[in-house]
Amino acid sequence: MIKSIISKTEIITDRNDQVVPWWSFTKTVLASAILKFSEQGEIHLDSHLKGKNFTYRQLLQHTSGLRDYGALPEYHQAVDSGDDPWSTEDLIDRVDADKLMFEPGQGWSYSNIGYLYLKQELERIFDSDLATVLRSTLFSPLNLNDVKLITTQKEFRALSLSNTDYDPKWCYHGLVTGTTASAARFLHLLSSGEIVKINTLTEMLSPYQLNVDLGNRPWRKPAVGLGLMMEYDENIESYGHTGQGPESTIAVYHFTKSEPITIAVFGETNDIAAVENDLVSYVRL
Repeated sequence: MIKSIISKTEIITDRNDQVVPWWSFTKTVLASAILKFSEQGEIHLDSHLKGKNFTYRQLLQHTSGLRDYGALPEYHQAVDSGDDPWSTEDLIDRVDADKLMFEPGQGWSYSNIGYLYLKQELERIFDSDLATVLRSTLFSPLNLNDVKLITTQKEFRALSLSNTDYDPKWCYHGLVTGTTASAARFLHLLSSGEIVKINTLTEMLSPYQLNVDLGNRPWRKPAVGLGLMMEYDENIESYGHTGQGPESTIAVYHFTKSEPITIAVFGETNDIAAVENDLVSYVRL
């Protein structure tokens, strides 16, 4: 496991120079960009996307009713076989994305398709590709110089992971990479109001309680905010996001009890519970 811990302004880390895929922690990055645009009046969270029945807030919180390509066996078969990624249009057709699972706002279901739509909205508003949007609005101002969005197999191979054949275009909302230290730093800066304003962060942390049993994962009172997963029991105890791709997992969480601490753990394993429990063990010391 590769670990980074931030307590106040100190980073405690091992192997913090290795760049790794952030997988679905990318959603927290995308949500942060969307919320920054909302502060500037470019986006109104409760406005509907053009021609759609759902709002930005519902996409961010997975309450839009959209389906997810993660449930398609042919998606995983294609990734494992090293096939060329499908076009966005083909993906939408295969998922039957226009057929919602429930009325927007009337349920919850995790959807990567929702964050694909948010990616497209960021590119539309900024009139540029997502890599430029994220670099200009987040990574450069925060001096996160090792963090970037990657789009090619060559870039993925440069990460020097055991699995080097993955094409990041299979991650349709985009794949951000960086060190675990930078992942922890990003979330720590978000939690301190240095990425979005504190009142905007409060919006991000509006909890939608989930009535699910996560088995041997460490979360007992799971909830979801806007681009953030939370442990919520009357008060928010932790928030962040876990991400998983072929043969690797990252978990990045900020813990609010006593002295706030932010931890990022990456492992070349598909065992999400192992990575999350390793992360939580530092808080329980």
